[in-house]
Amino acid sequence: MIDGTNIKKVSWILLGIFIFFLALGPSNLQFFWPAFLIISLVALGWTLYLIYVCEKFTAYTISLVLTTAGLFSLLSCNLAYHAAARLLDEAGIAAFLIGLVPMTITALTYLILANGNPTFHPFEHDGIKVQPRPQNKQKLSIAYSPLLVAGATTVAASIFSKIVGIFTSGMVALFGLLACSLTLLFYSRHIIRGLRSLRNQEKSMPIPYTFMRIDEIRKARSHWWMSRLFRWAASWRRSPGA
Repeated sequence: MIDGTNIKKVSWILLGIFIFFLALGPSNLQFFWPAFLIISLVALGWTLYLIYVCEKFTAYTISLVLTTAGLFSLLSCNLAYHAAARLLDEAGIAAFLIGLVPMTITALTYLILANGNPTFHPFEHDGIKVQPRPQNKQKLSIAYSPLLVAGATTVAASIFSKIVGIFTSGMVALFGLLACSLTLLFYSRHIIRGLRSLRNQEKSMPIPYTFMRIDEIRKARSHWWMSRLFRWAASWRRSPGA
């Protein structure tokens, strides 16, 4: 449920994890830190928009799905880069391109799932207000599969590192994290396809779909100084003398 509390907490947590994982990348490359700074600033700007301004249900939800799946994929990219650099004896562009392979696989998987035929609509509506349909406990337990895979991967990598060395354990972790990303996308396929349907419907709507608890979210935002700053900036730009 997206409400005035978790829209802020979840977004900040995901941003912090993303920047931390991003910093674990190929820092020995010359362009890494400038790219890291630019990507981090873009991610920060988008997070501020989602927390303090966004009222579009589809924009927030797809950002949540892609970021969560992308975190596992980002870690697997880091491992792929370091594995390639070790094999090639060179931490250069070739290793960097190989490191992008897990992210490419994740992106292709998302596109394939997004263009599939939906078997049911995962959202419930109240006019333009939308929220995910409640899932039963059995289905909710499935959502923890990526975390179970990640835990199993960590244990397996630790065991492998003691038996066959760090390189092999890194490969185990690489494929395990990639499996986490793909598994999360697979279990989110109905949401992904439902969001595609909502976005197609919004093209012919004067007002896009919003959150079911948008009134609560607006009330919470009215108490946040950052939200008031954004509203002031928006009103200033719309003023005649701006």
